[in-house]
Amino acid sequence: MPSLKSLRRIRPVLLLALVGTICPATRVHAETSVAWPARPLSLVVPFPAGGTTDTIARLLSKNLSRQLGQSVVVENKSGASGTLGAAQVLRAPADGYSLLLGTPAEQINAPLLMARPPYDPAHDFTPVGCVSRGPNVLVVNAASKAKTLADLLRMARAQPGQINFGSAGNGNTSHLSGELFAQAAGVVLTHIPYRGNAPAIADTIGGQVQMMFSNPATVLPHIRSGTLRPLAVTSRARIASLPDVPTLKESGIPVEIYSWTCLFTRAGTPKEIIGKLHGALAQALDDGQLAQAIEASGAEKFPSTPEQTSRFLAGERTMWGNLIRSRHIHTD
Repeated sequence: MPSLKSLRRIRPVLLLALVGTICPATRVHAETSVAWPARPLSLVVPFPAGGTTDTIARLLSKNLSRQLGQSVVVENKSGASGTLGAAQVLRAPADGYSLLLGTPAEQINAPLLMARPPYDPAHDFTPVGCVSRGPNVLVVNAASKAKTLADLLRMARAQPGQINFGSAGNGNTSHLSGELFAQAAGVVLTHIPYRGNAPAIADTIGGQVQMMFSNPATVLPHIRSGTLRPLAVTSRARIASLPDVPTLKESGIPVEIYSWTCLFTRAGTPKEIIGKLHGALAQALDDGQLAQAIEASGAEKFPSTPEQTSRFLAGERTMWGNLIRSRHIHTD
């Protein structure tokens, strides 16, 4: 049995070891209880500068900066379907200083489709709240014989596999939207993947593919110029920018499809910090300029609590996961 003298010598060593073990957690707790944020934050956008997500992020960062009293710096980290940007956030400490403006690409599609995804979004990220949500638009060439969605469905049923749809690539939201539509409508369509949205739209305009799904901001200029015809939107209700275009549900297709942006940080971030971030996000969404940018993209503000966001994301993962498995979708 150790002597009292030897125990006295061991006690300081054990105390130092214990302090070393709890220091990281204590450091985050100290920042939370004293003053958070105490330095600038980063907002990672997993896509290149200049796109819709980037535009929303830059307006959001200005408003978050105002609410938090610290600069929120936008960092564009694109590649690997958005997973490179997401992984960058996961390499940072769980202290709320590194944020991600997430989308279906890196939160839903890529993790479900990749053989070895670099993270598990349901467990590795904590949602702060959602920012925007918008539907896709089903469009055809302006010269198409399909004047309505009913026309398109009749053509598809009369010629199984002869109607093709373009997408921005295998596993892209535009691809999955077409697959979900075909499954719900009970028709056989042929998928034609492209390297990006622009060439897919160009070939839809040119008649090389008969139809495609895309976000309103991308197709509205072509609809207004008369080169594309919208047949349906994938939202629950009609949208302001296309008030005469029916929803899929109005046409008997029980499907809702949305592209969205939500704010995330790394799992393990203290609840107090999540609460502060959510409060700042809720205030930021009241900004008129941000609301206009969201509306201009064909979307709407989509405020939600962290708990509501978690439930929404769980539903998205279930819906798309079931589709990917049942349709044997892969990215090869």
